[in-house]
Amino acid sequence: MNILLINYEFPPLGGGAGRGTHNLARELAAAGHSVDVLTSGLMGSEAVESVDGFSVHRVKSYRKGIHDSGFRGALTFLLFAAPVFLRLTNSRDYDIVHYFFSLPTGLLRFLPGRHRKIPYIVSLRGSDVPNYDAFNWSLQLVHKLLNPVTRTIWRKAAQVVALSADLARTASKVDSNTDIRIIPNGIESELFLCDPYIKSEHRKLYPTDHVQLICVTRLIERKGVQVLLQAISQLDDCVYLTIVGEGNYMTELLALADQLNVRSKVRFHGYCPREDLIHLYNISDIFVLPSMAESFGMVFVEAMSCGLPVIGARVGGVPDIVKEENGILVEPGSVEGLVTAIKSLAKQRTLREQIGFANRQKAIENYSWRHVGECYEAVYKQVA
Repeated sequence: MNILLINYEFPPLGGGAGRGTHNLARELAAAGHSVDVLTSGLMGSEAVESVDGFSVHRVKSYRKGIHDSGFRGALTFLLFAAPVFLRLTNSRDYDIVHYFFSLPTGLLRFLPGRHRKIPYIVSLRGSDVPNYDAFNWSLQLVHKLLNPVTRTIWRKAAQVVALSADLARTASKVDSNTDIRIIPNGIESELFLCDPYIKSEHRKLYPTDHVQLICVTRLIERKGVQVLLQAISQLDDCVYLTIVGEGNYMTELLALADQLNVRSKVRFHGYCPREDLIHLYNISDIFVLPSMAESFGMVFVEAMSCGLPVIGARVGGVPDIVKEENGILVEPGSVEGLVTAIKSLAKQRTLREQIGFANRQKAIENYSWRHVGECYEAVYKQVA
């Protein structure tokens, strides 16, 4: 099959959706399909490059940052992507077009051209679903204005796919007539490894009661890092936290850490290359991310694949991943619940190791990209 994937984010830009597009394209190419990806690029990026057996077509996009597109980034992507999209769909016989995010990328569907006769599917990722992110008032306003457009994109799609059951339920409140299939994200289990040697050597450096927490996320309000900082302020001095990531909420979080007097226990790592991130996972004891909204939670699976027990909030797609045997879920926004959960795992090293081993097995068995690729391949064959 000839497949065109479209996402305004692709590594090194964006987060989980960009990496998901990369991994899906790689699996489809390995299965023998011809795959093109249309996406954004950094200044100086090659307009067309070959990556892992597929072609990547990059266009300009004036983003707020590597991990933060903003409305300007989304709109400028559409502006520069439109002529490339029309050129690709007019010159190549695609069997299917796959849009990641109904907004903004799905808006390209409204352009006139030959692509109107090509079936398409839409992958809902979270921010493109109305009422998903209650903390972003400007995004909610855009959704109110564009709700009819969103419903049209969904209804004309050959298939709409959501990352989790919760995201599918949220989308169904917008349009109950749209059939939504659930396909989760995958994990590069061969990359995100549990390394017993690193873990063992790291433990030799610290007292037995030393507990290292890690939180990997974009620093935006709905990720709940402010709640985690408040919890850290109520925990013993032997509990430390590394926060990996960057975002527009960094200034507020740094000020809160100073206000709570926890800077001696909290390290703001900033951006981290993936190969270094794997090391950080392996020298940590517990992964924590108390999001207020989360469509899936790829970082939970990454941490589980590296053999960590996890603590999260009972929101969005997180309960699909984190069951009782994988860690602890708390109510979103609950500092008390977070403190209790961290204390519970912090004092039980043997339990942490048992959960970590089970989590590694679950990540490999349930979230391989090969399995995800086969799920999408089945959808393509069904609708093309």
